[in-house]
Amino acid sequence: MAEKVRLASVGLGRWARVQARGAQRGDVIELASCFSRDEAKRSAFQQEFNIPKAASTWEELLADKDIEGIILTTPNDTHRTLIEQALQAGKPVYTDKPIAATMQDAASILKTAQSTLVPFAVGHSSRRLSGHRQQKKWIEDGTLGPVSLAQANFSNERGLELTPDTWRWYADKSPGGAYIQLGVHHADTLQYLMGPVKSVTAHARKLYTKSEVPDAIMSILEFESGALGYLGTGWASPGVYTLSLQGTKANLFYDLDFTHWDDAHEVDNFSSLLSQEYGESSRSTVKLPLTDMFKEQLEEFALATRGQAKIEVGAVEAVRALAVIDAALLSNKRNGAAVEIAEVLDTVGVVL
Repeated sequence: MAEKVRLASVGLGRWARVQARGAQRGDVIELASCFSRDEAKRSAFQQEFNIPKAASTWEELLADKDIEGIILTTPNDTHRTLIEQALQAGKPVYTDKPIAATMQDAASILKTAQSTLVPFAVGHSSRRLSGHRQQKKWIEDGTLGPVSLAQANFSNERGLELTPDTWRWYADKSPGGAYIQLGVHHADTLQYLMGPVKSVTAHARKLYTKSEVPDAIMSILEFESGALGYLGTGWASPGVYTLSLQGTKANLFYDLDFTHWDDAHEVDNFSSLLSQEYGESSRSTVKLPLTDMFKEQLEEFALATRGQAKIEVGAVEAVRALAVIDAALLSNKRNGAAVEIAEVLDTVGVVL
């Protein structure tokens, strides 16, 4: 068996633990180091995941020739600085979604990734869920027929739990609240399934959270194909994760139990994909092969650091997803007027 790829975890909070468990479910990755500015966090993370060493500074980690890549799970507004420093030091980076907190930061990261050519991946993991892979297959093999309408929702109760000591409380660190934290998953997956979004119309409201960010957002996406999509997301309800497609030959209804989201190797057992054929009113169950979105994306990244795999979601795809979020927030400021994705990209000098 080939020597495992040596990666380091950076930003050692709850989500770093979810990713670490995903990495350790396979035999491709060795978590060889970790870093947090908090020494107690470093020590606890190192012990929990049996990691041989921990860097005492960010600079020390970047200089460690034994580390082949970085798994970054720090707050969104820190992404640009850390990603660019790592890429410029020749260290491949996997970062959790979104690519950044702002389009300006995302554009800068895109430029750095393209100029350095160092492997860079973004954790838009939901497109790897078995239900979405099956939806993509039905589109590509013609079983679904051309799609005219899509409906997606990703919501949970996080907005009711936010406190001022958490970074997601603040509008400058988490613009759009649930939309940039949850909706951005569907912003990527919908474009994976249906192609690029052309324009966005949206309304956002802050109803029940005490934080600075909205907890209810509804948007209509117009795709370049002419198809339309609804993308809703909220932070004031129990977890919801759905995505339905309406084609000329069939409909597909995907529903996932969000309470199992962190256990990616089991979540397909708590999901359903139903099909409705043209001319039929009944719905049939579509079998979902088991997947593991976190393990899969991290192993793909790890192998890419050695030139042995191609990264599915890099800077370009992540910028497209964030552009939908930015367009929705701008549309809300304009009282629901449609905002072209081209305008959002032009503002930061990006051509995709």
